[in-house]
Amino acid sequence: MSRPDQVPLNFDLSPVEGHDRYLICSRIEIVFILRAILQKNTLTRLYFDAGDRFVLTSILGIDAERGKLIVDYGANEEVNQQALRATQLIFIASHDQARVQFACHGIGKTRFDGRNAFSVGIPESLLRIQRREYYRIATPADNPLKCAIPLPAGHTPDTAEVIVLDISCGGVAVIDHHSRVDLEPGATYENRRIVLPGISTLNVSIQVKSAFEVTLKNGLAGMRSGCEFVAMQETMLAMIRRYIMKLERERKTKYYSP
Repeated sequence: MSRPDQVPLNFDLSPVEGHDRYLICSRIEIVFILRAILQKNTLTRLYFDAGDRFVLTSILGIDAERGKLIVDYGANEEVNQQALRATQLIFIASHDQARVQFACHGIGKTRFDGRNAFSVGIPESLLRIQRREYYRIATPADNPLKCAIPLPAGHTPDTAEVIVLDISCGGVAVIDHHSRVDLEPGATYENRRIVLPGISTLNVSIQVKSAFEVTLKNGLAGMRSGCEFVAMQETMLAMIRRYIMKLERERKTKYYSP
């Protein structure tokens, strides 16, 4: 088999600058991503020999209790045998326009639905690298997230809530329906709290990057602002990732429900 066009990034999955923020270690999140890849029957590649060779495959089954991942056997038996002898393999697929990559351990040959297949261990960690820097998701309109912003001195109360329209690990877009908050680009608001239902409460600092007036559906004007998180802690990023995946699960369940 010819050399692939692109050797996988960070082949041994050792921490490298710029990729650690994409590393997922939660078993629940890992299995959720793998199941999503399985359900979409996404074509994937199983690399070995330091990325020089690969088997074109797909996920066939997941046994979370036994910690096993079943993937399709390749079309070339010689290459399959080489993969079975390899000491390290890298699995690369995609999930919601993001590159998914993880190391495979304990590869073996098995049978699945009457045909040959590979069996590997479910990874303890995986990289989910966005094609954009951050994956952004719209928040529920019927139960929106809110963030309290301080008002200038002399106002009572001294804060006003803005609605969070969407959220990512990089920041939020908010809208002030009543134009009470002066969100000027460059302004920074520290220790802001955003409750993520079913997850926890974020305690973050945000910096306003853009602000412009929009017309709402009811015909009234509002100020929409794009805000960036400042010096985010990894625990806060993990909460956002869990919240995004929770929303995705809920929306898929609603979509596929009869």
